[in-house]
Amino acid sequence: MHIVTLGSGTGQATVLRGLRSYDCKVTAIVGVTDNGGHSGALRRTLKMPQVGDTRQCLGALADESSAWGKLLQHRFADGELQGVSVGNLMLAALSTMHGRFSAAVEEVCQAAGIAQRVLPVSDMETDIAAECCDGRQWIGEWQIIQRQPRSEIVRLFLQPPAAALDQVVEAVIAADVLVLCPGSLVTGTLAVLLHAGMREAIAASSARCLYVCNLMTQPGQTDGFTVGQHVALLHRYLGRQVDGIILNTAPLPPDLEALYARQGAYPVRHDLTGADAVTVYLADLVEEPDAATVRAYRRAQGEGMQAGLHLIRHDAHKLAAQLMALAPASGADV
Repeated sequence: MHIVTLGSGTGQATVLRGLRSYDCKVTAIVGVTDNGGHSGALRRTLKMPQVGDTRQCLGALADESSAWGKLLQHRFADGELQGVSVGNLMLAALSTMHGRFSAAVEEVCQAAGIAQRVLPVSDMETDIAAECCDGRQWIGEWQIIQRQPRSEIVRLFLQPPAAALDQVVEAVIAADVLVLCPGSLVTGTLAVLLHAGMREAIAASSARCLYVCNLMTQPGQTDGFTVGQHVALLHRYLGRQVDGIILNTAPLPPDLEALYARQGAYPVRHDLTGADAVTVYLADLVEEPDAATVRAYRRAQGEGMQAGLHLIRHDAHKLAAQLMALAPASGADV
């Protein structure tokens, strides 16, 4: 069984952390266009693809008790280094040495003993861009999120155009299951799909395609979106319909939900019916973090480093169990 995940950041890392427990081949295809936080600062300084989302995925797959696992996850919390990620620095340094981000990721996988494969979607430096209904264009993830006025987005594209790596295309075509991970739909998942070669590879793949819908809407991206609107936008750029949508049915932590509401984010409302031509799978999938976990999730950002809320999350193990239950039984184990 070969499972290929597509996404970026926290949501994809959650999926990968859960899949570690299963005897299957996993390839993570990770976005490279985020321009916020510490990895955004590295992008601007070194003119390279974004490393932070890939670092999160590597950290989710590494043995957390090992030196590599600890270094990939460590972020300084004080002084001038506040918000600086050690893992991001290592990936940036190796990318500079090799001249290719993908080579840096491969070396970290080997050194950290990560059995799963992690691939940045591209080695090119590019940004997600949006054209709005008022004709304005916004270049960059956080420029899109913080745009004023918040006009409706009518077209997404990459600036400059960038192609997916050959090994990424090959992995998609060879997959038994494609998992579209939760996370930033507009500036994360769709940005991955915009790389040249991705749409054609997905069309050529016979894999079962599953979409894990977000728990919360995202200000500046999916304001007020229902499940149906998430899926419709995804289908527009995916080039095919998904075979199944995975939705959480459990209540969300009320204190965290209130915190999100103050920033304009709300639970995604399930509005699909039997008349919709897509299968919906419902399950209790939400994580119930204790106070210590919530404190850990409130990561140090550093001055001028932008990052969204990442407190309400899917439970990695519940989600992985649901994905494995929906995977085709005919795939070859490894």
